[in-house]
Amino acid sequence: MNNLFNKTPGPARNSKVVSLPEAISTINDGDILMLGAFIDTRRPMAAAYEIVRQHKQGLILLAQCSLAEDILVGAGCAVAWRGCYTGIATFGLSPATLRKTEEGQFFPDEIGHLDIIYGAMAAMIGSPFVATRATLGSDVLNDQMDRNKVLLDKAGNKGMIPKKKFELVEDPFYDQGTVKLLPAMPADVAIIHTPVAGELGTARISGSLAFDHYFIHAAKTVIITTEQIVPEEYLRREPNRNQIPCTAVDMVVEIPWGGHPSQVPGCYDTDISFIRNYAEAAKTSEGFDMWAEEWIFDVASRDQYLDKLGASRLTKLRSAAPWGYQLQSW
Repeated sequence: MNNLFNKTPGPARNSKVVSLPEAISTINDGDILMLGAFIDTRRPMAAAYEIVRQHKQGLILLAQCSLAEDILVGAGCAVAWRGCYTGIATFGLSPATLRKTEEGQFFPDEIGHLDIIYGAMAAMIGSPFVATRATLGSDVLNDQMDRNKVLLDKAGNKGMIPKKKFELVEDPFYDQGTVKLLPAMPADVAIIHTPVAGELGTARISGSLAFDHYFIHAAKTVIITTEQIVPEEYLRREPNRNQIPCTAVDMVVEIPWGGHPSQVPGCYDTDISFIRNYAEAAKTSEGFDMWAEEWIFDVASRDQYLDKLGASRLTKLRSAAPWGYQLQSW
């Protein structure tokens, strides 16, 4: 298999626990970055804040451009994106992403939902491409929408970006017409947030897996941020519930409430008012800068971040057993 798409498995018997600043410091300017989960669920928000604090530049984002990614775009950390969704659910299009795109400072390259899965799967198994009919007949194939050259120009490691976005060919096996050859989508770094993880890297996800179980094998470096580090022996009692093997993980960071304001199923619910305030502030450059100053740069530690949110607010977000989310009065 091609080493471009397949990392060498890390040691399985050494503790991989590091601090958040240490983990984020391994990200290089121009890296291709995949932030795990989807929209406003189980997002690696604390990691996104730390990327902004460390002033990373020129990042290319994969998969989606939602809450966590929008913060990186607004802060000028990310310059391009290849994926399938640009929004914050109820609050519409990702405001900083929309603004920066209109200003010509950010370059989205849209593909389909299935394209992300197939592209990650190709990288996972070491294949340079896969064949699919996904997005045939859509504007994903419109040359005017193709920004592959921009991604090639912006990437720090140009060998991680394909020479072209896709190739159309005729089925040589069953004469079933036109199919699309979709290139693999490897990442330099994937950051996944989980409810629990072991010190060696074994991790367990509650709720939707999104694209995470593909990209942990499609990224050169995998960082797990987790609500709680638990003994590996505990996770081994029910191995069928562990979606992320320790051999795929390079670093583990314990950071309670590390997904806030997104929800982490089984831990806490979505902080709607926090996201609403962000979505409004990020519509303008001045508003985003004020928000970032208050919630990223003026917050010296995670404890200070939680103190600023307040115990009462956090308590109301706590998941209720056995549902795994906060019951609301509608």
